[in-house]
Amino acid sequence: MVQIILIPYKKLITLHLQTMPFTRNLSKYLNRDISAKAIRQKFLEYFINENNHKFIKSSPVVPYCDPTVAFVNAGMNQFKGIFLGTQKPKYKRVSNSQKCVRVGGKHNDLRAVGSDGYHHTFFEMLGNWSFGDYFKADACKLAWDLLINVYKLPKNKLYVTYFKGDSKLGVPEDLETKEIWKQLGISDDKILPFGSTDNFWEMGLTGPCGPCTEIHYDHLGTTNRAEFVNKGLHDLTEIWNIVFIEYNRLNNGKIVTLPHLHVDTGMGFERLTSILQGKISNYDTDNFSYLLKAIHKNCRNLPVYQGKFGENDWNNLDKSYRTLADHSRMVSVCLADGIIPEENQKLRRVLRKVFLISETVFKKEGLLRELSNYVVENLGPVYPELEKNISKVHQIIDYEEEIYKSLQLAASKDWEILTKENPKLLEVDVIETPSFIAAYKQISSAPPAEITSKLAFKLYDTFGIDEEGIAKISSALDLKFNPQELTDELEKAKLRTRESIICSNNTMYFDLVNEGIPKTKDNFKYSYSQNGGKYLFEGIETKVLKIFKGKESVDQIKQDHYCTLVLDKTNFYSEAGGQVGDKGIIIFGPDSFEVTSVENLNGYILHKGFFKSSGNTLLKNTAGKIYLDDEFRLSCMRNHTSTHLLNAALKRIKGATCQKSSKVTDKYLNFDVAIFGDKLSIEETDAIEKMILDIVKKEKPVNISEVNSQQLLEFDDLTLIPGEIYPDNGIRIVEVKVDEFLSREPCCGTHVQNTMDIKDFCIVNVKSLGRSTTSITAVTGDRAEMARKYGMELSEEIDSLKMNINDNIDKPEMLEIIVSTIKKKLNFNIEDDSVIPLSVKLECIGKLELITKQINDAVKENLRDFIEIEMKNALDSKVKTTGSNQKYIIHYLRSSMMLEKVPLQKATKLCPDIPILVISYADNTVKARCCVPKNLKTDKFNAEIWMKQTVASVFNSRAAPPKGQDGTLVCNMKAKKVHVQEWDPLLRDSLDKAQKYIEENI
Repeated sequence: MVQIILIPYKKLITLHLQTMPFTRNLSKYLNRDISAKAIRQKFLEYFINENNHKFIKSSPVVPYCDPTVAFVNAGMNQFKGIFLGTQKPKYKRVSNSQKCVRVGGKHNDLRAVGSDGYHHTFFEMLGNWSFGDYFKADACKLAWDLLINVYKLPKNKLYVTYFKGDSKLGVPEDLETKEIWKQLGISDDKILPFGSTDNFWEMGLTGPCGPCTEIHYDHLGTTNRAEFVNKGLHDLTEIWNIVFIEYNRLNNGKIVTLPHLHVDTGMGFERLTSILQGKISNYDTDNFSYLLKAIHKNCRNLPVYQGKFGENDWNNLDKSYRTLADHSRMVSVCLADGIIPEENQKLRRVLRKVFLISETVFKKEGLLRELSNYVVENLGPVYPELEKNISKVHQIIDYEEEIYKSLQLAASKDWEILTKENPKLLEVDVIETPSFIAAYKQISSAPPAEITSKLAFKLYDTFGIDEEGIAKISSALDLKFNPQELTDELEKAKLRTRESIICSNNTMYFDLVNEGIPKTKDNFKYSYSQNGGKYLFEGIETKVLKIFKGKESVDQIKQDHYCTLVLDKTNFYSEAGGQVGDKGIIIFGPDSFEVTSVENLNGYILHKGFFKSSGNTLLKNTAGKIYLDDEFRLSCMRNHTSTHLLNAALKRIKGATCQKSSKVTDKYLNFDVAIFGDKLSIEETDAIEKMILDIVKKEKPVNISEVNSQQLLEFDDLTLIPGEIYPDNGIRIVEVKVDEFLSREPCCGTHVQNTMDIKDFCIVNVKSLGRSTTSITAVTGDRAEMARKYGMELSEEIDSLKMNINDNIDKPEMLEIIVSTIKKKLNFNIEDDSVIPLSVKLECIGKLELITKQINDAVKENLRDFIEIEMKNALDSKVKTTGSNQKYIIHYLRSSMMLEKVPLQKATKLCPDIPILVISYADNTVKARCCVPKNLKTDKFNAEIWMKQTVASVFNSRAAPPKGQDGTLVCNMKAKKVHVQEWDPLLRDSLDKAQKYIEENI
């Protein structure tokens, strides 16, 4: 009998604390509620509710306005514009918890993840910022008060550092911060000075910078360990970094004081949670424990996570637990924030590592998908975009896992051979980087003396092999490799790219800059209105600032010469965002300049075209008036707005999709999109077209607003393009909202003001461009209406042909010409006027296939009749007799050349009483069949022997009886390809041998 003893709740807690196997003593001041959720909430409440900060939601982990980083890796990323002075802050004091990812570059945590208890790919950064409001004193006081009085950390375990100055930088020692810490009651022996490596923060090579002060926590706290601060000890770690942005580094390297002083702080949430929960490893906190339990719940055949490291974790099982838990968080957050693995190879590598671990260690397919649910459940309340986008997360994970499986299958055979040749390769996870095999093969085929910087760059650039992968190749082949040389080569490549971005027209660009020509004012391209339903594009006054003939600067240009004009201002749109540049005309008194194309040369708008005159020349500084081609522009606007609607409609129908590229012209729009799941069906295409047509008919406004990068992050349901870098200011948001339908995208293009102005929308082509990418082409306006009209006419033409086909079935050549003509109309060029709707095109193709089949069937029936006629003629004239007076027939069916398929059994059936062998040749393929009456077969002569010894041997093909039949009575030769030039001699040889054999053996 089991006796149940009830223990009061308070005693139970006391008993639990007494029996817990602590690795160090917990502070007696720890709060009772120390869950990760409560710790995060206390931080935000402290700054927002108690210290007048405004909450700013976390930015996505993809940096849409910062080309310098692959992922957002710090809380300050979204505030760069404020620090640089290009934006004004909405609030003076803000606070948040920022999602961060570090997998490469300076903060590369990827390789260490799982090996220790504190490296992560995804983490949260708790931060507070002051933009020109409080500075050093209040920043330090706020941080100290939160740690000591709210989180109840013991003072004796804390150390602070400050900047000790740097003569090379020209920045003195930050004695002000030192004095602030002393006033807060910290003893001198725990206020430690450090140099610029540890305590001076810079945004980049130039720009805002300043000293920082850090707070470090000693997990042991038994003695003063000041000498070990910043020495990389896992039990004496930095928990809070407070940066004072008070300087600006100029292009010449000089540092000057900023007019506005800012504070930027960051505290690692996972590290803080570990401290407050009394854990050595972050994985033992409730930020990760729920995932570790979830992994075991889904893989019960394995032991539970035990928190072992190093040699104690002899089979790397616990390391795999940690890696999987960390990567599940990172992948879920990245996918929910819109990062696409196809566009981000670092994310794809992490995904494939997860699939590999799931398969090889945990023996479970679909494990990552399941774990993503737990991540969303845990982090979703804090970051609602996770809950909102969970279905897209699942869709992309499923898609990527399918790719992983197919790559694994394709690579397995090659990899098996390579690992047998070189066992060192067994240590490499090849599926993480499938191109590793091709790279390894190329190098191993003719091994160099070493992997030079140029070769390493080729491996990186051509095969996508990173530094770690190159190191593995060098190790497997015993080749020398210096990682620093690769880093240097990559920097050189970046420099070359930056130089090339200045453009191939650098001569023109430098001419413009050196002469001090101001950049073209082109904001007039967005100035247009409507009057009585008609769009008005007013011309504007302009002046010629520069003339180029080719790339050479000239002072004047003669009539009918092609040249380039740079104007002081323009209302022309230059090619960008997939939309082609405008066309139009510039009037110079009695003369004109026909603009055929417009390009943007780093802010200078190049108007290219022909100067038209009756004998005058065009000079610099000539004033004129510029008019764009109204119909051309309006057609582009229709197509561009429709491209946005198409993108939004695709997301509603297919879920997880990603724009790859777009092209908007006056005649059509083309949209290439990655679809993560099943291919786009014709039913879905029709549904998308109908959805867009409904929006056009509802006459909804196309709203455009202009925001900066700060305001951009405030929008929900914003469609951003991964890899696209948006400016800090002047971002135009184009929005169409109709009931549940929402299209909201940043875009620099030109758009109609109301969906009704699109008039009509018609998808005319859909084609697949590889595994995931689909290319969709559509037309709008009058061209869409014409497409429908032309499609209807073509459909009626086919219906008419179908009705009259029986009356003309005896004229197959004529019918085939008609069908061929219609097929040419279906294979239109998108530039043609005769495009038709895709749905009509597919319907017409289906009708033509039936008509073609009907014609072919009639022709085949006639040809089959020819076979019968030919065989009857052969029976009358080709039957031969052996020396023993036995009749037989050996015949080549000449009518077979007119048939795609020749039914030889139809020929042999006509003479069942005598041995027969027939040969056919159609479509460069020879076939043969022979039959021998039962009463004539012997050991020396039967159908199979006759075929094998003669015709089959000549054509070097196999002979066998039809399935289920006696080979001595009937035998077929397997079809064999024979070139037409070889046909006649082989045919004669086979006929001779067949005849000789039967003459000798019957």
